[in-house]
Amino acid sequence: MVVAELTSLSAYQEELQKPGVVVIDFYSPSCGPCKVVAPLFDKLATEAVNAHVRFFKVNGLNDQGSKIQEAAQVVWWPTFVIYKEGQEQWRAKVPNPPDQHPIAGLTSALEKAR
Repeated sequence: MVVAELTSLSAYQEELQKPGVVVIDFYSPSCGPCKVVAPLFDKLATEAVNAHVRFFKVNGLNDQGSKIQEAAQVVWWPTFVIYKEGQEQWRAKVPNPPDQHPIAGLTSALEKAR
């Protein structure tokens, strides 16, 4: 699946109301660690095992993205959040600088959520 950008609070809320698993990468285009994890996140979204998981990004620097970020209570970039059936299942902030395997925790949590 291609990673889509959530650009409004209503789109975010609509996605959480749908059944299934949703993974969101809260980021900023000027954030160094965000640039490191972005291709890893994109690759994770394309893996066959994640075919039924919906992957999104939220740019916390623009007005709409900051509203979504506030609703999700995200205060750090990058932050990954997994929702299942609209309920938060897992959340993690990627440290600056990212560790050697910055999405290992996300991969592990996603295996449990699927």
